[in-house]
Amino acid sequence: MTAKVMITVVAVAAGLVEAVSGQGKSAKPMTLTPMDYVEIRQLVNRYAFAVDTGNNNGFDYADLFSADGEFMRPYARGREQLAALARGGKLGPNNTVHYIMNHVIEPTADGAIGREYLIEFNWDIAPAQPAGRGAAPRSPANGQANGWDLVGRKAGELARTGGHYEDVYVKTPVGWRFRKRDFIPSKSGSDPAPLPPPRVPADVATIDANAPLAAAANYVAPTQQSSLTAADYLEIAQLVSSYGHALDSGYGKGENGEPYANLYTPDAAFAGAEGHDQLVRLAQIQPRGPDFVRHYLTNHVIEPTPTGAKGKEYLVVIDNGEQGKPSALFLGGHYEDTYVKTPAGWRIQSRRLFPPRSGPQSPAQAGGATAAPSASPAAAAKPSAAALADKRDGALSAGDYIDIQQLVARSAYALDTAADRGNQYAQLFTSDGVFAAKTAHAFEISGRGQLAAFAAGDLTHRGPLYTREYLTNYIVHPSRSGATGRIYVVWIEVGENGNPGVIQSGGHYDDEYVKTRDGWRISRRTFVQSKLGPRDVYDVARPQPATPAAAAPAAPPVAVPSGRPIELTALDYFQIQQLVAKYAQYIDTCSNNGYDYADLFAEDGFFAPFQNGQLGRKAQGREALARVSGGGPDGCTGAGWIRQGVHHIYVNHIIEPTPEGAKGQVNMLMIGLGGDKNKIEHDGYYEDTYVKTPNGWKFQSRIHHATYTPTAPPAQSR
Repeated sequence: MTAKVMITVVAVAAGLVEAVSGQGKSAKPMTLTPMDYVEIRQLVNRYAFAVDTGNNNGFDYADLFSADGEFMRPYARGREQLAALARGGKLGPNNTVHYIMNHVIEPTADGAIGREYLIEFNWDIAPAQPAGRGAAPRSPANGQANGWDLVGRKAGELARTGGHYEDVYVKTPVGWRFRKRDFIPSKSGSDPAPLPPPRVPADVATIDANAPLAAAANYVAPTQQSSLTAADYLEIAQLVSSYGHALDSGYGKGENGEPYANLYTPDAAFAGAEGHDQLVRLAQIQPRGPDFVRHYLTNHVIEPTPTGAKGKEYLVVIDNGEQGKPSALFLGGHYEDTYVKTPAGWRIQSRRLFPPRSGPQSPAQAGGATAAPSASPAAAAKPSAAALADKRDGALSAGDYIDIQQLVARSAYALDTAADRGNQYAQLFTSDGVFAAKTAHAFEISGRGQLAAFAAGDLTHRGPLYTREYLTNYIVHPSRSGATGRIYVVWIEVGENGNPGVIQSGGHYDDEYVKTRDGWRISRRTFVQSKLGPRDVYDVARPQPATPAAAAPAAPPVAVPSGRPIELTALDYFQIQQLVAKYAQYIDTCSNNGYDYADLFAEDGFFAPFQNGQLGRKAQGREALARVSGGGPDGCTGAGWIRQGVHHIYVNHIIEPTPEGAKGQVNMLMIGLGGDKNKIEHDGYYEDTYVKTPNGWKFQSRIHHATYTPTAPPAQSR
């Protein structure tokens, strides 16, 4: 905890955590279950809310610790002293200061130890307009300021505290608790001074370590309930982590409306938008772009309820500086959510944003926080039917998700500390692993030697106490070779020696993971710098130029003959050919769980089979298209042709311009039917219409005229 005092400490010996946990090197660590990992994460996430709000007169904070639990700097031990640390004039229900990320957990013989990064933000400043912008223009649609004109507005600033926590956890009869927590401020340099010992008062009270613990007053611990499985907690966490990816970039596609709205139930409401269509529009009017990164969420607390689950999490909206402009904290606060489990998985049923505000507030000022469940969720809610891993073809167990998340968190420590001259970072990759950067000065390095040299970097900006790479919004999906990941990153240089800190840059990592005999490793990591999309493409609410008044009534427009086609350039022909080639690649791999296939179509585009003289059922909309390609929200469960080894080949592609765009026809061959890699069959042809969108050429429609008649029941026409 750092809200009340500025801590000035410098370094920590390499074996400190082992020493405070009381572990000898020969002690065999206990086995942590996925639910143990989930609960320890929840413990740490609850810490931020408890220390910032001071709820229950500080006792919500104290009840995160064991009976003899202690916080080291400033020193406090026992429930009364710990509660006193979580009291103060600035604490209140909407105070959001402690943003915690990069949580690494290691089992020990008598519990577990952990580390996590901390950065503190100060929201007690007057919001400012973006530099050089002046008054924000109003949107003609609703009279409100257009969000694009507010990008870069400063509403908060870095506090002077950042660094990392070192924890010892113990499992008690009422769940996991902190046995010990210490905060180590960030400091650059490879050889920091030794850490001074904590100042333990001589008259510290004697604590009965065996005294019975009461359950937390306002929380149901994951291991103390039976409503939610570890997979449920992980899926809800991934749902919330997906929020920024969907809203800011549409998962890298630029179009964010459907991806964002699909995080919610069809009848959900948020920020005045009700239902799917209004949520689509709400997303579309936000600043966005294929590489844009803005909404960072952390400290996610999840609890079961009789109807599903509820949650809360911290938000910081960071406008990462572009073209030499400084980065800015645009918005902060916390969300309060309710979640329900649908046939398509967990979804957000309601969400409310509480802007940051320090100090005590009345219920009206606080916004009316979500009430506690009226019934015992442990008995009222139905257990999940299946674990997260069981829902996806091929793959990831709850333990796999946790191991990959731990791998990602460790990468931040290994990079910032340059441990073992960068070799610790390199060992997180496969032997031929690759790191690439999609920046103004793009580069790519491969192999552990180059990766170690990259991690070692400038040792004046590395070191055992250095914290810079803050990671959050982890989303992980199974793939044919293992798994893929997308993670938000922001580089924050914590202030030292009286100098202010600075947000240097941010973006996201695109990762590929493989499972080796040594565990999960990164096979490829690509850093993509945050970049706001072109406004003329993505700002749907931008003011349109006024039409000059005519001197005389305009003559009736001359109708363009409907049969007159547009003129296609050589590039148009090439891009349409690429569209069709990608179709084959994506349907043969079920890449991105079928959503790469779906994104080949226009927003209202469709696929349909044509058999026996009749047009079959249309697959229209992103979810339906992902499913028809064998994928969807539950993974690649319907792609039976992939398991057979079938590949699609398209030949004799004819493209013709039309008044609206283009049309095409292409023959379809299938290789590998029935598992025979030498068997080739002709299965009719596709009849296509193509339309040019801001994101390039897309299928407006694709109709499969099937002729193949298999001896066995056919796979779904696709």
